[in-house]
Amino acid sequence: MTETITIRSYRPGDVKALVALINQADAVDKQERATTPAELEHEISFPGQRPETDCFLALDGDRLVGYSRLFLRPGHGRTDSTVYCWGVVHPQWRRRGLGRRLLERSYERARAYLSEFGTGTVYFQCNGQDVEGDRGALFEDLGLEPVRYWIVMARSLNGDLPQVQLPAGIRLRTFDPDRDVETVWRVDNTAFRDHWNATDSTLEEFQHWLEKPCIRAELWFLAEDEASGEVVGLGLNVIDPDYMAQTGRQEGYVDTIAVLRAYRRRGLGTALLAQSLQALRQAGMEAAALDADAENLTGATRIYERMGFQVRKTGIAYQKVMQKG
Repeated sequence: MTETITIRSYRPGDVKALVALINQADAVDKQERATTPAELEHEISFPGQRPETDCFLALDGDRLVGYSRLFLRPGHGRTDSTVYCWGVVHPQWRRRGLGRRLLERSYERARAYLSEFGTGTVYFQCNGQDVEGDRGALFEDLGLEPVRYWIVMARSLNGDLPQVQLPAGIRLRTFDPDRDVETVWRVDNTAFRDHWNATDSTLEEFQHWLEKPCIRAELWFLAEDEASGEVVGLGLNVIDPDYMAQTGRQEGYVDTIAVLRAYRRRGLGTALLAQSLQALRQAGMEAAALDADAENLTGATRIYERMGFQVRKTGIAYQKVMQKG
């Protein structure tokens, strides 16, 4: 039972307690997020975040034992809109109805935003892993349905790595923070518009993301059409020291492999991934990981498997229609 639990909105001084809660839960759930105060403050200050009204904390006395947080992604009339909800309950306070209370509070708050989305379809979305049976049961009990699966894949960087074989007429260069920010933002948005649940990010959001300390410009590669000079593909990679300290793995992350539609099926995605693997090994990494949509229409998962990646874990996206367009 949760009669002794109070739920209130986030306050700026809550970051330290939130980080402790998330990491305590991760130690049990194996989420491997390696959350730090700096990282959480960066997330909460992301453009469009409204933590004082959209983040709810559950307390047993003075102890933080659960939280939930919303993020709004408007479709601006071009695509469907989605309200994302994240949250966690401390392992010792689970199976008492607390997760339900937080989720219901968040859903109530999400409904208050419907007038901001206009007349299009609006989804409420939560995510979980396939091994989290209780979480999935809670989502489904509240009317959410599993609609999509994604996978985390990884491979060793020891031994032979695939060679970088660029398509004819394509060259690679590294990212220049002084001149490439808007170009990378534009190409990233364009390349993923035909992917499931995609909504363009704003330039402000992309610039905010670049402020993360794990962003390494020398590990970002841009594919250019030699004839036009147009950037047509991206390979964006990350090395996160906090993640490595938590997991004990010297592992880099292939954050983005993006190819514009007109340049697909020529081997460019494979070349960008091969370049990323080579660069991560040169940076001292022993393994590489990436996320993939299990139903990606571009066939990306087949490329990853061919390049030696194997599935490490599986996630599920659960959705509920809040408003039908």
